[in-house]
Amino acid sequence: MSSSNNVVVTLLFEDDSTRNYTFEGVADEDLLNVRAKINAINENANNEYANFYQTFVSNDGEAFTKISNCKIVAIDEEVVYSG
Repeated sequence: MSSSNNVVVTLLFEDDSTRNYTFEGVADEDLLNVRAKINAINENANNEYANFYQTFVSNDGEAFTKISNCKIVAIDEEVVYSG
């Protein structure tokens, strides 16, 4: 059996559009910090994440405003037949 974790975040932009990004293969120990990291990005204290805000823009060029949603997907796979 194999298992892996994906983190799916939804970015919200000033034009109210959204875009999902999936981070695959996130280590179990890193899952504990996901909420804190999202809160830090959304707060953007002292413009610590200014590059993040400049990098991600909507299809129409509108600025990123916040991470509006996040889900952690745990995937367990078992090979039933390998013929």
